[in-house]
Amino acid sequence: MAFKIKTYEDQAKLSVILAAVGGFLAVAALGGILRNFDARTGWVEYGTKSIFLPALGGCLMLALALAATGFFVALNSAGQRRNKRSRLSWTGFFLNALVIMFALCVGVFFAITRHGMAPLT
Repeated sequence: MAFKIKTYEDQAKLSVILAAVGGFLAVAALGGILRNFDARTGWVEYGTKSIFLPALGGCLMLALALAATGFFVALNSAGQRRNKRSRLSWTGFFLNALVIMFALCVGVFFAITRHGMAPLT
């Protein structure tokens, strides 16, 4: 079963799906940051040789890529006269914009509060 995105209704559905997946990845990145956040010092502490930094960067970059794709897909289908689900297109447009903003805020928060710790040898 192939998912065809030729119709504007399918593009609207795809934009909402991309917003949901991107939002999940951004929330997962925030969860990883909060797990390593030390409230006493105000730092997000992680090992410099751990997989934490590449995993966090991958989650945020994938969330941004999916949300940007969904944003432009929704923008393409939102104003079309033949789109019977124009409201869903606008919902996908604004959800993807929200996910982009949230992922960027999570990334900036991490960039400000990160503190890599070298392993003791």
